[in-house]
Amino acid sequence: MNQYSKILDQIVMTARLQLQQVSSEEMAAKPKPEKWSKKEILGHLIDSAYNNHQRFLRADQQGNLVFQGYDQNAWVKKNAYQVRELSELIQTWAMVNYHLARLVEGIPVDLLEETTSDHNFHIIGMNRPTEGSASSLGYLIWDYIAHLEHHLSQLIPTYRLINPPFTSHAVL
Repeated sequence: MNQYSKILDQIVMTARLQLQQVSSEEMAAKPKPEKWSKKEILGHLIDSAYNNHQRFLRADQQGNLVFQGYDQNAWVKKNAYQVRELSELIQTWAMVNYHLARLVEGIPVDLLEETTSDHNFHIIGMNRPTEGSASSLGYLIWDYIAHLEHHLSQLIPTYRLINPPFTSHAVL
């Protein structure tokens, strides 16, 4: 077992309860017509979990860490998160992240730590390393969690970060 799955579990347990305390009106409000509402940000986090689940599953089978991106705005629109029930979105977000945590829990430490410069994290990541620099699946998982918490802090005014800063390629 590794710390990534423990952190994901802790984030979901904490944030799920906090998300349920935010009013439906606040979650549906759009700051500008072209900006996402908090419901749409939560939907984006669902899409991110689905995409990263695929990436983490394929990491040991493809011989590199190059993964397909996705059109975030189009996915949010196609999934119609703005008109969906808030309780459904919160439940879906929590379940896909618990599911992702179980996958991450079973990833062998050597696979998490194995470094390669054959990745595209400089394109798909939130905290983008330099193109061609050595990185690892552990880094991508950490980056997923950092992305998750970045958006949770937008949704929940009192949210406190759980994921520690990433200072090396060591596994948590």
